[in-house]
Amino acid sequence: MPTILKTRKDPFRTLLLKKRSELLTEVRRGPEALATSIQSPDAVEFAIKAAEQDLTARTADLRSTTLKEIDRALDRVARGKYGVCESCGEEISPARLRAIPWARFCVNCQEILTRN
Repeated sequence: MPTILKTRKDPFRTLLLKKRSELLTEVRRGPEALATSIQSPDAVEFAIKAAEQDLTARTADLRSTTLKEIDRALDRVARGKYGVCESCGEEISPARLRAIPWARFCVNCQEILTRN
């Protein structure tokens, strides 16, 4: 990777590694919340516990998906492909990468994918 490109990508690599570390810390805490029993003789309390557990499971799934996306982005950094839209091949804007460092698509291509 040319030095100029590597230098531009380093801050994003740092962002990715920081977010990855945060998510791993949160994921390690997740199984405890899912292991909690939702059994209760009170129907309202049972419903609340079930909803909380469902939210915890969905959050854990989202974290897992985001971790995979971060790992893929780190791989793209290593291969020199980071910051390039996987659909059109154009550069992904730095503003988008600051907001979502693991973004695979530019804003235009992401909008098209989301609509379809």
